[in-house]
Amino acid sequence: MKKSLILTLLSLFCFFGTQTLKAQDGFFSNAKTLEQGTFAVGIQPVMLTAQDDFMFITRGAYGFSNDLTGHAKLGFMDDEIYFGGHFEANVASEPTSSLSVALLGGIYTYGDLGLKTGVNISKDIHPVSLYTGFNYQPLFTDNVTYHALLVPVGIDIHLNDAPVDLMLEGNIPVNDEAEYLEALTFGARIYLN
Repeated sequence: MKKSLILTLLSLFCFFGTQTLKAQDGFFSNAKTLEQGTFAVGIQPVMLTAQDDFMFITRGAYGFSNDLTGHAKLGFMDDEIYFGGHFEANVASEPTSSLSVALLGGIYTYGDLGLKTGVNISKDIHPVSLYTGFNYQPLFTDNVTYHALLVPVGIDIHLNDAPVDLMLEGNIPVNDEAEYLEALTFGARIYLN
């Protein structure tokens, strides 16, 4: 299953890489990885504030193990398609640690190829998780490589008696090359099992 997922992701990256456009999806999650065998889907409207534009993303996540979650994303903006995938690996998690920490790394395309790396840090204050971290997203265009550095800040609300989390996140640019990724995003993640 892992090989077919990776081959599918790589094929879609090659297929959709056609035009220079800039988009991103943020963290859209606290730092806790999904339990093994857990599957979730999400909807994520994104307001790219510096570009004065809007993107709609659908997401899927699967817990490969209790410490590793895979994410796939498909987004739409201006008649173009954004596609991405990343893995999130648990470094520390509550309650055995005072904070949950996860490392993430992946790849995306929205005309050009980009990488997504980061560290996600969260704190549960049930039924809410507050999260932040650091996100480095190099984007490789024909003429220049953008080295975008962002600080996501978000809240993940766990609804009682429902398999749903609601999210609100802001992505704050740290450097000039990240200003085009300044965004406000919100949405929901639904656990299917």
